[in-house]
Amino acid sequence: MGSEKQNFDTEFSSTGIFQGIVERNPEKVLYFIKRGENVNQVCSKTGMGYLHLIMTVAYPITETKYVPIVYQLSNANILLDHPDADGRSPLHLSIKGMLLELMVALIKCGASCRIEDDEQLISKYGGFTECETLERYRKFAPGYWIPVEENKSFKVNILVKSWCRINISRNEKTLVEFAKEKSVDDKIARMLLENESTIEFAHATIAGDEDKMKSLLDHFDIDLTTKDMSHRESYFEPYFPLTLYGAAIKYGHKHILHMLKNVENIKITEPAITRHSEDDSDRSQSAVCLIL
Repeated sequence: MGSEKQNFDTEFSSTGIFQGIVERNPEKVLYFIKRGENVNQVCSKTGMGYLHLIMTVAYPITETKYVPIVYQLSNANILLDHPDADGRSPLHLSIKGMLLELMVALIKCGASCRIEDDEQLISKYGGFTECETLERYRKFAPGYWIPVEENKSFKVNILVKSWCRINISRNEKTLVEFAKEKSVDDKIARMLLENESTIEFAHATIAGDEDKMKSLLDHFDIDLTTKDMSHRESYFEPYFPLTLYGAAIKYGHKHILHMLKNVENIKITEPAITRHSEDDSDRSQSAVCLIL
């Protein structure tokens, strides 16, 4: 770690979640989340939380390993937009670090986008990945709130089919409540209501949280044939829809494969995912990895 990465107080750096992040160990992080550790604990020296920590220890070549942890923390209701002592959000740090997958994960979990500021950051720090980062950012930004308010069903549909989380709140109001209040088009309201639980299940799958997956299956009608239509392995390859089974493989969650193997209409072998060996699991899927 660099000097910035070592500048954490003892109370923050001695937690199980901190150690799991530093060790790139999603199973350990999830264990301590379920043990009740406070996901919103902040370092007194830096003002950083666990999402900031991820953005400071991850590199483009290793960021895939941290994606499940972002979803674990999001599922545990971490504050996605908490600023550190310098006013930087985790999304800001992901852009600064050219961490494309983590940037997308934060936005899909519900991090707030400030389009003008974010695009300036991308132009400043994007380097040879600027075009790829801008393309991915613009696909998901600004998130659900504005398209719902403006009745833009096409944009909402893109976000839904990309597994962007619907179970989000702003000013103590859920997105679904907000949509009802705005009397949006029936098509938008139906998309949100019908896909909320399924996307929660997809996020639990990426997080490798078997207990949450089981709970959702027991209490809600989950579409197990859902696919992330925004997925592709790199900027230079075509979009290749990611199934739940494919997501479990991509993020190394062998322990949940038994829940997904026999789902009708889902192919077990997906070349875009399974062509990598287990030894390749740390490699980023972004263009920066290919160039490096």
